[in-house]
Amino acid sequence: MAKKCVYCNGEVSDDCAIDVCDKCGVGTWGQKMFSAIKKQMNDAKANNDLCSTNMNFDKEFKGNSFKHI
Repeated sequence: MAKKCVYCNGEVSDDCAIDVCDKCGVGTWGQKMFSAIKKQMNDAKANNDLCSTNMNFDKEFKGNSFKHI
C-alpha cells in the first residue's frame, strides 16, 4: 500500500522516510533543500535513527515531556 503525500494526497513510495511527494517537496522547499531533507531523512531511516512520537503515548507521557527509551 503506497503512502500519500500530506500536501496533495499523491502517491509516495513506501520506502521513502517522508510523506511528501517530489512535486510538493520541491514546491515547498526548493530543489536543493528538498534533496538535502530527503537524503538526511532516508539516511536516518536506514540507520534506525527516526523516532515516532506516536509510540506508547499513554505509557511514556510524563507531564509535559516524553520519556525516551
